[in-house]
Amino acid sequence: MSGDKDNEYFSDGLTETLLHMLAQLPDLRVAARTSSFAFKGKDTGITEISETLGVAHVLEGSVQKSGNRVRITAQLIRAQDGFHVWSQNYDRNLDDIFAIQDEIAKDVAGALDTSLLGGSNQPKLSVNTSNLTAYESYLRGLEQQAIFSYSSLEIAENHFKQALAHDPDFTDARLALVRNYLLKHGTGLLNDEELVELANPLIGQVREQQPDNHLARAFELVISIRLFDSSKNKEERELEVAELRNLLPLIPGETYAREVVANTLNFFFKQPQQAIEVIQAGLLVDPLGSELYSALGNLYRDQEQLDQAREALQRAQQLAPENPNYYSDLANLEKESNNLPAALNWQRKATEVDPQDHELAAAIADDLYALELPEEGDRWFARVKALVPDSPYQHNLEIERAVARKEFDQAIAMAENVISAQNPDRRGSFANPLFTYTSLMLDSGKAQQAYDFLVSVRPEIADYSVFPVGLEGVMMQIASIRLLTGFESTEVREQAWLQMIAHWEARGFRWQDPKRRNLMDYYIVTGDIPAAIDSYLFRLNMPMARNLERHKRWDKTFYAPLYEDPGIAARLSQLDTEFAQLREQVSEMMLEPEWNQ
Repeated sequence: MSGDKDNEYFSDGLTETLLHMLAQLPDLRVAARTSSFAFKGKDTGITEISETLGVAHVLEGSVQKSGNRVRITAQLIRAQDGFHVWSQNYDRNLDDIFAIQDEIAKDVAGALDTSLLGGSNQPKLSVNTSNLTAYESYLRGLEQQAIFSYSSLEIAENHFKQALAHDPDFTDARLALVRNYLLKHGTGLLNDEELVELANPLIGQVREQQPDNHLARAFELVISIRLFDSSKNKEERELEVAELRNLLPLIPGETYAREVVANTLNFFFKQPQQAIEVIQAGLLVDPLGSELYSALGNLYRDQEQLDQAREALQRAQQLAPENPNYYSDLANLEKESNNLPAALNWQRKATEVDPQDHELAAAIADDLYALELPEEGDRWFARVKALVPDSPYQHNLEIERAVARKEFDQAIAMAENVISAQNPDRRGSFANPLFTYTSLMLDSGKAQQAYDFLVSVRPEIADYSVFPVGLEGVMMQIASIRLLTGFESTEVREQAWLQMIAHWEARGFRWQDPKRRNLMDYYIVTGDIPAAIDSYLFRLNMPMARNLERHKRWDKTFYAPLYEDPGIAARLSQLDTEFAQLREQVSEMMLEPEWNQ
């Protein structure tokens, strides 16, 4: 109510702090930030709010800030009959804001009746700082962090650092900075090494002072689970996920940690129903949480429950139309539905929402190059280079562009540069060049040369009794075994593969997924050709929009027994026709006005 939009961060911060304080009361379920903030500034009735959030009481208020004075009004309303259980005005100097927050939370707790809250429970103090300048920087950081864009996360980081500069003991600001690094890692602004280097010391500082800090421990576990560690066995991973899952009720508003638990259960342990239940539990606390609907939709999509996926993903996009990730989610759903034009349109809309995100433009360029439309792809590739010059995405797209233009020698040379650089893989920026290189070299009769090159970069991959360090090493070991086809016996190749998957199984990797190529490769190297044919036909019947190279005859030496099968030959011929039709359809779509603005 200050009349100054720039002061909105202050009332938002007060609201967020009160949410945090009240959520600590045992047996009191408090709707999370995302859902509560959905009604800010809207003329929505208390009954509708309570029904949407699934709550019995609504705390509403306003903040009027002028100079060093602040006036806060607050009232607790019983949703059933609109009865004002409690109301209060607070007129204070701004320096008293910490005392005001504590007082409001305690007054609300008292008004909710001792029988409801178990008697003597009182909320903890608001934030662990008494420095107003540090607190204001912290609130401004939270405001920017909630926007969750490339630029806003950078701004938020600066605000949290300013808060810590004014109060080095400000634990909440320190943990907010850790969360910011996690979000930057999730968007690709930080790689694995940078995340560890920046976040772990901050977590260690909090854990040293507060060993029982639930959020610090949760962030510690999130980093450990998210980052690939080849030395970790299956039991260690299970213990970490179980501990993080048990922490979720103690940090109900931390959606990112909940998503990590769900995604690990689904993709690593292949427990999709448990993963869905974890997200659904979050929606009880945060029923308007767009991130949760996005996670739920992607889980349904992975299980090929496309109607449920569409409902959840559309809900996420409606709740937060400013978030480009939800447009990308819907694009992936359309690919699963084998509707590439619709998928490309969602990807284009994502770039309009966040034009600074080079990964969004790269996704479009990648699809266009895969369709062998290099001129159309070049327009989006130019944007990638302009936004983030010399990025791993740029190098990957350069290789895809060369393949689309049939410039295979150039693609091989560029792929060797990427492999030598050993940049961390993100969304295929290492995997695609590696396996493109492997296929091109194998098909051109240069398997030994390619194998020797990979081993020169990472010598340990040739020892199949040892599990390589890092995801890049694991992928290079897979590639090396495929290359053995060109110059070693089938017995040597099979022994190498069996040693490798023994390491995978010891670490709990669920490599037998029929959707992935590893199972088909296993059948090839062990000589079970009928099973390999069935596996390949299963993959060939998956939507082409998910993999626009599905019709191509890659790795002809490795997959020779499959290409000789009449059923596979017939299916590939059908896919050639489907690809040509799809290419023409997209080529015409590229002429439409919205693609040429």
